[in-house]
Amino acid sequence: MARRCEVTGRGTVSGNNVSHSHIKTRRTWKVNLIKKRIFLEDENRWVTIRLSTRALRTLRKKGIKAAIKDNGGSLGVLAPKKYAGITKQALKKA
Repeated sequence: MARRCEVTGRGTVSGNNVSHSHIKTRRTWKVNLIKKRIFLEDENRWVTIRLSTRALRTLRKKGIKAAIKDNGGSLGVLAPKKYAGITKQALKKA
């Protein structure tokens, strides 16, 4: 599973450590991820998502659906796990 926020899409970034003598060595910064259970009132169910602590602050301010839309994400993150790989068209046919 990738270390990526499901709401904002933030992930691991890389760069350089720079010493006092300006010797550069590669390093990575990992996103601060947490697992959070969120209740969707309109669907009357709980959803568990992995999100960054920054996204959690945004989520508390705006709400889950507004936060995902503002960050250009899709609401497929909130889909039940049994429908995870199924498209909307396939669901309509069934």
